[in-house]
Amino acid sequence: MVALVVDLAVVSVLGGVPAYVIGQRRCVGSPGVAFIPGVGPLIVLLWSMGRSGWVSLVFLIPFVNIAAAIWLLFALPRSHGRTLWWVLGLLVPLGMYVYAFTLSQGHRTHGFTRTVVR
Repeated sequence: MVALVVDLAVVSVLGGVPAYVIGQRRCVGSPGVAFIPGVGPLIVLLWSMGRSGWVSLVFLIPFVNIAAAIWLLFALPRSHGRTLWWVLGLLVPLGMYVYAFTLSQGHRTHGFTRTVVR
């Protein structure tokens, strides 16, 4: 039982780190939500795209969740101003880490994300 709790904690932290970093770089209000097991990273990714966290409920519907995952895979790089080549990067293990740590700093302006140019 203890091993199960430890495994859940490790998976939550490892899965939440890229979403947390994306949330911070896109100035999401509460990027710490990314560490909620299961839905946290998805909610933060949706917030970083300017979508409601309630969209994550679509991922609970069988077969619709496959289409929603494909949509998210293509919409995430586009909403962050990146090329669609990142779709291939997100399919690779650890690709989300590379995506998150190479994402430029942006800030929120009236619900839209804008990249800061210095």
